[in-house]
Amino acid sequence: MISTPFNSDDYRVYPKRWIYLLAVSMINFSNGNTWITYAAITFYTNNYYSNNNAALFFNVIFMVLSIPVGFLACWWIDKFGLRSAYHIGTWANFIGNVIRLVASGTFIDPSIRFPIAITGQAIAAFAQPFVMFLPTKLAAYWFADNERAIANTLSSMSNPIGIAVMYSLAPVFVNKTTPNNFFNMNIAVTAVACIPVILSLFITASKPPTPATPSRDENVESPSFLNGVILCFKSKTFVVLAICLGGGVGLFNALYNNLQPALCVKGYSPTFNGGMGTLLIMSGLVGAAISGIIVDKWGKFEKVMKVSFCVAGVAAASLSICINYEGVEWWVVLSIFVFGAFGFSIYPIGLEMGVEATFPVAEATSTGLIIMIGQIQGVFFVVMTNLATGKPDPHDMAIQTCVDQNDQIHTVLTWKWPFLIWLACISVLIMSFVAFFWPKYKRREYEQAKRWNEIE
Repeated sequence: MISTPFNSDDYRVYPKRWIYLLAVSMINFSNGNTWITYAAITFYTNNYYSNNNAALFFNVIFMVLSIPVGFLACWWIDKFGLRSAYHIGTWANFIGNVIRLVASGTFIDPSIRFPIAITGQAIAAFAQPFVMFLPTKLAAYWFADNERAIANTLSSMSNPIGIAVMYSLAPVFVNKTTPNNFFNMNIAVTAVACIPVILSLFITASKPPTPATPSRDENVESPSFLNGVILCFKSKTFVVLAICLGGGVGLFNALYNNLQPALCVKGYSPTFNGGMGTLLIMSGLVGAAISGIIVDKWGKFEKVMKVSFCVAGVAAASLSICINYEGVEWWVVLSIFVFGAFGFSIYPIGLEMGVEATFPVAEATSTGLIIMIGQIQGVFFVVMTNLATGKPDPHDMAIQTCVDQNDQIHTVLTWKWPFLIWLACISVLIMSFVAFFWPKYKRREYEQAKRWNEIE
């Protein structure tokens, strides 16, 4: 034990933190728009880009590239800080959107639309780790200890909110009446990508002049990137969290990819299908905000996460059943609302818990590893569930709203078994999390000890 004088005047927060929060939130929102642009209009996308798997490739490339780029982003953010990572992510996202915009024009030969568009999507996908790994870093350096969870919630949830907004708006742009309206849709997505570029003018420093909390004091040294990775995987708490929370992220990605084709084969309208994607995220925002306030005030990370995970599991079971029936909109709405509210509440506080469990490992390292593990599982879940699809019966073919052209009828599939597989994976993650996740709050314990002038 060593005794260190504590002076609350040594720690302060700056008004500029709210501009930083807005900037990080907007780039996550825009990158979410870009990622999910084509998921809610799968069949129109495949037709317009002359590739039967175009929508799937646009989605999966984000998850695949996040693995190698994720390690680079972890190292870069921890080495060079928030400012440079924000600029890299913002400009890569913007450039990728511009290329996608060009590729979506009717003036481009249909045979080369997809190669150009997937190039733009890949560049935007390069940006994803740089922007998704920022929220915990931002919260740790710029916000007080009683603001961190809510700041992390707002910035990290901006990505799924961006996904929800685009999932809802894409069918408005591209539908039966305007099946080739991809250029106008991408104008809107690119316009949103311009906002973080403008806000980048205000991102001039990686950290404030003086620390916001004791855990970001100058005498707290984070291990090197490689040692930080090793320490993370030596922590049982972190490994359980990374697999279970990362698996939850992957299962959400699989749900978004599969929800629209699963609903349309049962006769639900494109507007309803897009609305369900929006409901999933917006209910999640409410749940995440409430859970963020709870853990900021009382610090009950473990209890909030376990309760939320279990309730989300019940909702997932309900969704896996009702997705096989037509005309039960109320059941689908209720299942998705509960699943979103409790499932998404786990994500931002889980990222905070990763920082707590691995302190003093740099925030981008623990956050990045969780998200990368989630993306690996996401690729697995998306591919596995797509392989388990089946052929619809004559009744489903008569009521389906997926396609309206006979030459595309072979692309309509049933999703009973994929959703049962999806539910089984969720159940395994929940049981593992409840049984094996017993965390220690290392960062909070350090800050409490510092306040009592006792540092281990």
